[in-house]
Amino acid sequence: MIVPRHSYSKKKIGFRSARRGVAAFALFFFILLSFLTASAASDENSQKISHAATLIQAGKFDEAEAQLWDVLKQNPENAPALNLLGSIRLRQKRYAESETLLGRAISLAPDSLPARINLARVFEAQSETDKEIATLLEAVRLAPTDAEVNSNLAAAYLKQNDYGRALEALRRIPPSHLPDKALPLLAASYLGQGSIKEARALVPSVMSRSAKNPALLVEFAEVLLDFDLVPDAFAALQIAEKQPPLTSEFFLAMGRVRERKGEVVLAEKNFQRAVDLSPKSLTALQALAHLFADQGKWEKSLELLTRCRAIAPDSPEILRKFAATSLHAGNAADAVEAAQQLIKLRPDEVEAVYLLGVAQLQNGDAEPARATLEKYLKLRPADPLALLALGMVEVNLRDFPAARTNFEQCIQLDPQQVEAYYELGSISKDQGDAPAAIPYLEKAIGLNPAHARAQALLGQLYLSQRDYSKAQEHLTRAAALAPDVPDTHYQLGLLFARLNQHDRAEQEMEQFHKLKEKKNPGPAQPGSKPASSPPPYPPS
Repeated sequence: MIVPRHSYSKKKIGFRSARRGVAAFALFFFILLSFLTASAASDENSQKISHAATLIQAGKFDEAEAQLWDVLKQNPENAPALNLLGSIRLRQKRYAESETLLGRAISLAPDSLPARINLARVFEAQSETDKEIATLLEAVRLAPTDAEVNSNLAAAYLKQNDYGRALEALRRIPPSHLPDKALPLLAASYLGQGSIKEARALVPSVMSRSAKNPALLVEFAEVLLDFDLVPDAFAALQIAEKQPPLTSEFFLAMGRVRERKGEVVLAEKNFQRAVDLSPKSLTALQALAHLFADQGKWEKSLELLTRCRAIAPDSPEILRKFAATSLHAGNAADAVEAAQQLIKLRPDEVEAVYLLGVAQLQNGDAEPARATLEKYLKLRPADPLALLALGMVEVNLRDFPAARTNFEQCIQLDPQQVEAYYELGSISKDQGDAPAAIPYLEKAIGLNPAHARAQALLGQLYLSQRDYSKAQEHLTRAAALAPDVPDTHYQLGLLFARLNQHDRAEQEMEQFHKLKEKKNPGPAQPGSKPASSPPPYPPS
């Protein structure tokens, strides 16, 4: 049978249509299957992320991180997973990694409020308040009335003493949503603007909420203390004391009150209780360290700051205090190391350069100290303490003309700088010019009669000029101020010998030998070189 061409064409077309239909169905089935698979994977990832968040809250960071990496292996651009991983790094104090992860999460999901809040916390942990505020302002743009965001922003503004903006942020929170932590912030904002009445008006709210949240009363008392309302703070803490269990924060606040009231022994006991309850509390450790420093107990203070540094090795605040306290404790090498680390973390911090220069000076690193202090003075040319420190370095390098120039410039900027007068007198004495040295030293003790080294050097010069009355006056005063300095007793021995008071001369020489053997056994040439000044320490 002959089949017409057109009949064959219809069958062929029908066959092709059938093939296309099968293919279309297969494609549809593949897309559906892919969608279902992707949906299932997405659901599974969401569950893992949710589980990871729960683990983080429980402090199980390793397990949470394993869950998050499972998600990120499948989808490296999963913003919620990156945010949670960044929050883990924040808790681990791995700030650079945290910042990178959170920045990536924000770039992938610009409207992610949690990622911005976490990034602000990273900056807060590193004392980068400007960056913290900028990040929180972006968060406010996303959630203008959010209680957590505005409370955190107010706290950041308060660190800059910007009370107006802090109050503005807190007022964005609806009154019905005002969290407990906002009340102390409100008090600080009011007090910063001198509105004591408004701050005290918050007391009823604080009291009613403290029944469920006893810590709130302690936080409120801390704010009152910050603004020197010691009686109010003490009253609040006495109420809090009746709501056990008493926390580390309570003892810390009570210690601050005792310290302000001059009750040092009680303050130390309270701070120690705070440390015992929270051994890793940087705030408690620093409070006790500060109390010891105020009493001149530098070794004890340094021991506590060493513990702080172990807890927060990259904290600029801790490094500053550790370096300054190390100087006072006589551990100059440790101060140099800490100051160098601080400069690496804060290369634009001018004060860190000064701290390093003074540490190098005390450590005997004269050439590096000169370079460091000259660098600092280019940035702060009118700093009298830096000129004083540089002059001391140049004395060590025997560059007396340069040292004299710096000491004189120091006095021009600050005529009350006692050490500069002492150093100028010491240089003149060292160069054999007693008549020039005496007026500088008289000026030094005129400003500070308790300057033992100036009294001793002045007595020595008067002794060399046979002015025995003045020599005895100043050497006796020096020995009373600093009885453990051997050379003062040697000079007194010489003086009494010349006055034919042989018993007293013998007693002073005996004391000299005892102290010399105790401090520096071996031969010595007393009176050959004036005692050097301590470096001009930065605040500790």
